Amino acid sequence: MAILGKNKILPLLEKSKGSSGHRLLKFIARCLPRYERCTCKECEVLSGIFGNAFWHENVSPALHHWLNTESATKLPMSAFPHLRRICNSGYIVDSNGNNSFLIHPERMAISTLYISGGRSLLVTPETSYLANKYMKLHQPGFRHERAVVDGFGHSDLLIGEKSHEKVFPHIISHIRLAEQEGNDLTPRKKDSKEALDWGDDPYREYGDFGCWIFALAITFFFLLLHVLFW
Repeated sequence: MAILGKNKILPLLEKSKGSSGHRLLKFIARCLPRYERCTCKECEVLSGIFGNAFWHENVSPALHHWLNTESATKLPMSAFPHLRRICNSGYIVDSNGNNSFLIHPERMAISTLYISGGRSLLVTPETSYLANKYMKLHQPGFRHERAVVDGFGHSDLLIGEKSHEKVFPHIISHIRLAEQEGNDLTPRKKDSKEALDWGDDPYREYGDFGCWIFALAITFFFLLLHVLFW
């Protein structure tokens, strides 16, 4: 964040004007290792900062062009200190690092559906596994489901060319079932054996090795920068 100076909004378009700090950050972002490379410089910057959000083969060229030339032309960076606190904590916290949300499960009285990509990218299916277990434990009166869709990574679950065939049916089915149960006066079972079973996630095998390699590659890259420039 110190690289950016006072202006925390990073222009992503290649032709955009920016400070020397902006240009340096974009250069570093493009150099970072990642799962997939792209010929689009804007895409390289965005994936360098966040990590690859989707598998390119799942996204149409037209949508890819729109994402990088019209949708995401500027990136506000002021939220990154908050994101860093969340990542360091291992669970969602407020901007001051306090556990202000998970301690109040009574506020989340709603049915939920968690969908993860089976081809792990950016986040692993373990995140949806833990969230689903949390809600089943604390809100057993509502429907909570989880789906892991093979071949998808992260945001391509919603923007992929095949999302309407492989992802959206899970959403439609969940909404219908949740609405039906909402009209049913029979309460759901309060104590769920499944919710209390915190065994290994059956989808845990997805992407574990790749995630470790990616993390080690980033660590090595920053060590190399430290040796070269400091």
